[in-house]
Amino acid sequence: MDKSHGIIRFFEILPGAFAWATMLLLLIFSIFYPKALAVFMIFYIVFWLCRIFFMSYRIVLGYILHRREMAADWVKLLEKLPPENQWRRIYHLVIVPTYKEDIEIIRGSIKSVFDSDYPKDRIIYVLGFEERDKERAEKYALILQKENRGKFLDFIITMHPDNLPDEIKGKGPNITYAAKEVLPIIDKMKLPRENVLVTNMDTDNIMDRKYLACLTYKYLTTPDPMHKSFQPLPMYFNNIWDVPMPMRLIAMGSSFWQMIVASRPSRLRNFSAHTQSLEALSVTDFWSKTTIVEDGHQFWRSYFVFHGNHQVVPIFVPIYQDAILGATIFATIKEQYLQKKRWSWGVSDIPYVFYHAIRDKQIHWFDRLANALILFEAHFSWSTGSLILALFSWIPLVISPGFRDTVVAFNFRHIYTYIVTVAYIGMIVTLVISTLLILPRRKSRATFLRIAFDWILTPFVLPITNIIFSSLPAFDSQTRLMLGIKPKVFRVTIKVRKSAA
Repeated sequence: MDKSHGIIRFFEILPGAFAWATMLLLLIFSIFYPKALAVFMIFYIVFWLCRIFFMSYRIVLGYILHRREMAADWVKLLEKLPPENQWRRIYHLVIVPTYKEDIEIIRGSIKSVFDSDYPKDRIIYVLGFEERDKERAEKYALILQKENRGKFLDFIITMHPDNLPDEIKGKGPNITYAAKEVLPIIDKMKLPRENVLVTNMDTDNIMDRKYLACLTYKYLTTPDPMHKSFQPLPMYFNNIWDVPMPMRLIAMGSSFWQMIVASRPSRLRNFSAHTQSLEALSVTDFWSKTTIVEDGHQFWRSYFVFHGNHQVVPIFVPIYQDAILGATIFATIKEQYLQKKRWSWGVSDIPYVFYHAIRDKQIHWFDRLANALILFEAHFSWSTGSLILALFSWIPLVISPGFRDTVVAFNFRHIYTYIVTVAYIGMIVTLVISTLLILPRRKSRATFLRIAFDWILTPFVLPITNIIFSSLPAFDSQTRLMLGIKPKVFRVTIKVRKSAA
C-alpha cells in the first residue's frame, strides 16, 4: 500500500470514527457524568439556537433575492449590455441523463427548456440514455427525436455504453460520455468553447423559463467566468402537494438549505443541476466517472484543477424538481431514505479534499484548511446534530435515576424547555416563507386547511424526519465509508407523479 492510499484511507475512516466516538462518549457521560453532560447540552442547544436564528435570517434574505430575480426581465437586461458583451454569442448545451424513467417525465424536462425565454436557435438539448436500458432507450429515442426535430439548434441522443473500464454505473459517466460525444459537433459548428454554457439536469428537473437568460446575464457580467460554476436554486415543488406531509417537510427543508447557502456564496457548492462553461469542463475532463455524487465533487475537482481559483455564483431563479413520492407510503419512505443516503455519500469528498489540500501548495494554506474543515464540520453536524439534540436531552434523566432529582436536572429541564420554545420562532419564519413559496394558484378552503394542518404538525414531525431522513442516512454513509463499503452503482430514485408538473 503506497503512502497516498494510506492518507486517503485515513480520511475515509475519520468522519465515521469521529461520529461514532462522539455518540459513544456522550453515552458514557450520560451514565457516569450526567451533570457535566447537562452543562454541555445547554451550551450545545444554545449553539444550535444561534444557528437557527442565523439560518432564519439567511432564509429571509434568500427569499428576497429569489423574488427580486424572479421579477427581473433578464432578456431586456441582456439587450442593455454593452456591445462587447453581445449576449447572442452565448449558446446553451443542456445535458439530461436518463435511466428507466417514464417518457412523460422526460417530455416535461424537454418542454421546460423549450419554453425558456432564451432563443431556441442558441440551445442544444442532449438526452443521455444508458445501454443497460437499451430496449426502452431505443424506443424513446425514436419518439422523442421525431417530436423535437427542429425545435432547438440541435436535439441529440447519446447512448452511454455499459461496462466501460474505470467507471461506476452512474450519472457522472453518462453525462461525461454525452458531453464528449457532442464536442466534435460543437467544434464543427465553430462555436468557441468559452461561449458554450453546459447545464446538466436530472430527468425530473423543470427549468424555470427565466433561467437561461438569467444565467447568460450573470455569465457575461461576472469577472473571470471560466473559473465559476453557476448554481440555480433547486426547489422540490413539482409535485409538492401530492406527497405525504413528512416528505413535504423534507422537500421544503432541502430547498431552504440551498437558499441559505446561496445567500453565502463563499459556502456555496455545486448541487444537483448546475452550469459550467464548456471551456472549464474541457480542462477538468468533464465530470468524475468514479463517484456516485458527481455534483458537489465537480466543485472540488474544479477547485483543485484551477488551484483554488474557482467559486460558485448563486442564481436565485430555480430549477424545479420532484419531491419523493412512491407507489405506496412504504415505498415513499424507502425512496426518501435511499435518496438522502445517496446525497450524504458526498462525505466521500472529505478524503479527496484533505488529500489534495495537503498536496496543492499553490493554494494559500488557510484557504485549503478552512475549506477542508468546513466540509468536515458540515458532514459531522449532518450525521450527529439531530441525534444529539433528540437523544441526550433526556437519556441522562432515564438511565441515571439519581440525577433526576438534582438541582442541575431541574434547571436543565426548564432551560431546555425555554430554549426550544424560543427556537420555534425560527420555525415560524420558515413556515411563513414555505407557505408563500408553495401556495397553489387555485386556492380553496381545503388548501388552507392543509396548510394549517402542516403548521400544527410541523413542530412534532420535524424532529422525527430530521433523525430518520437526515442524521441516520448520513451516519449510515459515514459508517460504510469508514468500513470501506463503497457503492458502485448510482441508484436512480423511483419517481411517481399524480399530476403534471
